[in-house]
Amino acid sequence: MKKFNKSFIILLFLGLICFTCEKGLEPVEGIQGAVSFPVDSASGDLIWPGPDSLRGAFVIIAEFQYPLYNSIDSLFAHLVTYSDPLDTLEKEQDYFIQLKPGYYLGGIVGVTESVMDLLFLPLDSLTAHPEYFIPIGLYAPPGSALPIGSIRVWEDEITEDIDITIDYDLELPF
Repeated sequence: MKKFNKSFIILLFLGLICFTCEKGLEPVEGIQGAVSFPVDSASGDLIWPGPDSLRGAFVIIAEFQYPLYNSIDSLFAHLVTYSDPLDTLEKEQDYFIQLKPGYYLGGIVGVTESVMDLLFLPLDSLTAHPEYFIPIGLYAPPGSALPIGSIRVWEDEITEDIDITIDYDLELPF
C-alpha cells in the first residue's frame, strides 16, 4: 500500500508540473542572427574603439512606429528589450532575443557606461538615458537600398537571419 501511495504522489506531482507550465515545450517567438564587428584589412584583427569611448555593446529592439522615429531619443522611448552584452573580442557572434509577435526595429548600440551597471537598471530607466548609448549598427534586410528595415515576428516562430554589421561612423536615417 505504501508503494502505491508514493508512486501515486510522484505521478500526481509530475502531472501538476506539466499542467501548470505556461508554454511547456511549445515554440517561442523571437529573432536570431549574427553581429559582425569591423576587421582591420591588413592584420585581420577586430576593430574596437576601446574603453575610452565605448565600454561594451548590445543588440537593441524597439517597437516599429509609423511614421518612423525622428531622433535617437524617440527610438529609445520605444525600446522593448536588449540582448546580453556582446563579446567585443569576437569578430562575429550569434544572438537570440525572445519577442512577442509584431513588428520591430533592431540595431546595435555601444555603451559609454559600465556594462555591469547597465545590466541591473530597469528598462524604463535605460530609455530615460539615451546619452548612455551610441548607435553603431542598424538592421536592414539584405539587398535593401534603405538604411533600416522592419523585423516581423510571427506567432510560434523564430525569425532568422537578422544579421547586423557594426559601423562606428553610422549616420542615423532619422
